[in-house]
Amino acid sequence: MLKQKWLAIVWLVLASAWLPLTALGQLERIVGQPDELQISADSIQHDRDTGQAVARGKVKIVYGKLTLTADEASVNQVTNDFTATGNVVITTTDGASWRSPAVKGNLETKAFQFGPYRLDSEVWHSGGAGGSNDESQRKVLEDAWLSTCDREHPHYRLSAKQIVHTADDSFVARHVVLKFGSVPVLYFPILWGSTDDRRSLMIKPGYSSRRGAYLEISRSWAIADLGMSKMQLDLMSKRGVGLGNTTQLETENQALDVNVYGVLDSDPPETEPGFNRRFKETHDRYRLHSYYQNRLTDDLTLRLNIDFLSDIDMLEDWFKRDYRRIQQPRSYLDLSYDQQYYSLGLAIRPRLNDFYTTVETLPELRLDIPRLTLGDLPLQYQSSTTAGYYSMKWRNFDRSRWDVLDALVYDPDLHNDPGDYQSWRGDTMHFLYLPLTLEDRISLTPRAGFRATYYSRTSKRRITENDLANILEADNPDWTENASPVVSYDKDGGDRTRMAFEIGAELRTKFFRDWGEAGNGLALNRFRHVLEPYINYTYAPDPTVDREHLLFFDETDRLTRQHFVRFGLDQRLLTRQERQRRTLLRLQTYADLHFDRGEESGRHGGDFGNRLDFTPRDDLRAWATVVHDMGEGQIQRAETGIGFGREDELNFGIRYLYRNDHLSRSVWSMGSTLVDFSGESSYLKKRFESADIIAGHIVVPVNPLTKLVAKAEYDLERSTLSEHSYELHRQLHCWVMALGVGWDNGDFRAMIMFHLTAFPKVKIDLNL
Repeated sequence: MLKQKWLAIVWLVLASAWLPLTALGQLERIVGQPDELQISADSIQHDRDTGQAVARGKVKIVYGKLTLTADEASVNQVTNDFTATGNVVITTTDGASWRSPAVKGNLETKAFQFGPYRLDSEVWHSGGAGGSNDESQRKVLEDAWLSTCDREHPHYRLSAKQIVHTADDSFVARHVVLKFGSVPVLYFPILWGSTDDRRSLMIKPGYSSRRGAYLEISRSWAIADLGMSKMQLDLMSKRGVGLGNTTQLETENQALDVNVYGVLDSDPPETEPGFNRRFKETHDRYRLHSYYQNRLTDDLTLRLNIDFLSDIDMLEDWFKRDYRRIQQPRSYLDLSYDQQYYSLGLAIRPRLNDFYTTVETLPELRLDIPRLTLGDLPLQYQSSTTAGYYSMKWRNFDRSRWDVLDALVYDPDLHNDPGDYQSWRGDTMHFLYLPLTLEDRISLTPRAGFRATYYSRTSKRRITENDLANILEADNPDWTENASPVVSYDKDGGDRTRMAFEIGAELRTKFFRDWGEAGNGLALNRFRHVLEPYINYTYAPDPTVDREHLLFFDETDRLTRQHFVRFGLDQRLLTRQERQRRTLLRLQTYADLHFDRGEESGRHGGDFGNRLDFTPRDDLRAWATVVHDMGEGQIQRAETGIGFGREDELNFGIRYLYRNDHLSRSVWSMGSTLVDFSGESSYLKKRFESADIIAGHIVVPVNPLTKLVAKAEYDLERSTLSEHSYELHRQLHCWVMALGVGWDNGDFRAMIMFHLTAFPKVKIDLNL
C-alpha cells in the first residue's frame, strides 16, 4: 500500500502543475473527495533498500475525477525523484486530457520536465515541444501553441517561441504569431495576460481614413470580487499614441467608475492653421471621468461625478457613444437624504471645462415634498424648494469675434462675447390639490399654487427674448461668423422677489370593455379596450416681475403667462398572450387650445400630438408620432418605424424622421405633468432645425451558420446616403467571422472581426 501511495503522489504533483496552466479550475474541484485510491498495473515492485518503487505495464491510477495512465512509472522514496514514460496521459471526467511521451521530476520540489505534449480541455487546446515547472510553480512551455479549435490541426492558433506562466495565473509569451491554418497573419514580439477566465485580451488592428493604420491592444482583469479593470494602448499612424484605463468597482454600498484616456494627437481637429473654430488647436488631448456613489446609510447617498476634458471636441472624437448621449458632460457633488415624505439634498456643480457654458451652483440646497394627503383633510400638498448661489459661466473662446467677423460688419459695442454674471437665488413652489370623485369613473382635481423666487441681483436693462436668442447664437461654437449683437445684463436692478401663481384643474375618466377573440397566428385571447380621456386647464398670469429683468440661469427664470386647455385621450388595447398580459396597442392623443394668440401664428391653436405604439408579438413592433401645429398649419415633427423578427432569425427595421425648422411654442404647467412627444414643452422657446431622414437595417440568415447584415441612413434634405454598412457573419468550427465595409459621412471603413465561440471574451477585431 505504501508504494501505491507514493505513485499516487506522483500523479497529484503532475496534476497540480498542469491544471492551473489550462485554467480548468482548482485542483480540489477536479480531484474531488474520493473514497479510495485505485491503482493497477501488470507488475508493481518495491526495493526497500533503495526506496525505489516501479510499476510496469498498463499503469492506471484513478483518484477522484482524475485518471492517469502510462506504460511505466517509478518513484524513489529517498530522493523523491520520479519518472513516467510511455504514453503518459492524465484525463478528467469532464473530458480534459494531457498527453506526453515522458515526464520526470522531484516530488519534494515539485519541479519536473516533460517532452512534446498535447492538451485538450473544454475551452482551450494546446501543444508544444516540451516544458518544465520549477519550485515556485513557474511553468515554461517551449515552441507552444494555443487555440480554442479542437481539431488535430487547428483552424487558427497562437504560436509562441516561449510561454512563461507563474503561480498568480499571469503569463508572458514571446515571439507570438497568429496563424490561420498554416498561414501567419499577425506577429507580436511579446504578449502578456492571464489564464484567469475572469480576464480577457483584445487585439484590434486596422485602418481608417481618420486614424490611419492602427493597432489597439486592451487587457482586462478582475480586481478580487469588486469588479473589472481594462488597460488600453492605441497605436495610430495618423493620430499618434493613446493610452487609457477603464475601471469599474462595486460593493454592497459603493460603486466607482473611472475612465482615463490620453492621446498625443498629431492630427487634431483644425478649421484653420492653429485653430479649431474659435479655440486653439490642442495636441495633448485627454479625458478624466470618474463617477462615485456611496450609500452612506439607507437614506443618505453621496454621488460624485467628475468629467475633465482637454478640448471641446475630445468627447466627439474619442467617445462617440457618450457624445451621442450627453454632448456636454457635467461635474457635480450631490448629497441626498430621502425619506418617505420628503427629500433633502445638497449639490455643488463647478465648471471644470471652460470651453463649455455652464451654470455653476456653489452650492445649492433643495427640499422636495412629493404629493401627500394632509391628515384627514381631502387636500393633497406638494412642494419644491431650492436655494443657492448661481453663476452663469459663458464659454471662454481663444479668439475674439473681431478675428472672425468681417471688418465692415464688426461693431466693438455689439460684437462682444457674452459676459458672466452671478446671483443668490431662492425659489420655493407650493401646490394644493383637491381630488374629487364626481361619478364612479370620473375624477376632478382642482389645483392652486404659487412660486416665490428671490434674486440678490437683477438687471435694470431689459433683455428681451430676441436679445437672449442673440446671446445664445453668439455663444454657439459651431457658428463662428454669426453677427448676432450681444446686449448683456447689467447689475443695477438690485434685489427682487418675483411671485408667480397658477390655478388649474384636471378632469379625467376611465372606461373599458372586455371581449374574447382569437387572433390567427398571434396566440391572443381576451381583449380589454381602455379609454382614459382627460381635460387639463391651466392659467398662470404674468409674474410680478418681468422676466426680461431677471438674470437667466434656467427655465425657472423664464416664467411667463400661460393660459391654455389640453384635451387628451389615452387608449390601450390589452390582451393575454401565453398567460402574460400585453399592451397590444396604445394611442396617445392631445390637442392644446390657447386662450392667448401665439406670437408666431397669431392664432389660438397649439400642438395636436399623436403617438401610436403597436406590439402584437415579441418579434413585431411598430410606432408612429406626429405633432401638428394647428396655429401654423404645419407638421412640426413626425416619426414612424417598424421592427420585425428575432435576433437569431430574419429581422429588419425601418424608421423615418421628419422635423420642420421652427420655433417652439411655450406650453408649461408648474403643478401638473404634460405629455410631450417632441421635447418642446418648456418655458424657454427653442429653435428646432429641420431634418428629413430615413434609416433601416436588415439581418438575413443565409443558413444556420451564415447571415448578412446591412444598415443604412439616407438624408433626404441633402439627397445623400450619409451612413451605410454591409457585413457578412459566418460561424466556423471554432469562431464567428464577420467581414464588412461601411461609410460614415464619407469616412470609409473595412472591418474583419473574429469572435471565438468557445471563449467569447477573447476576440480579434480588424477595423480597416
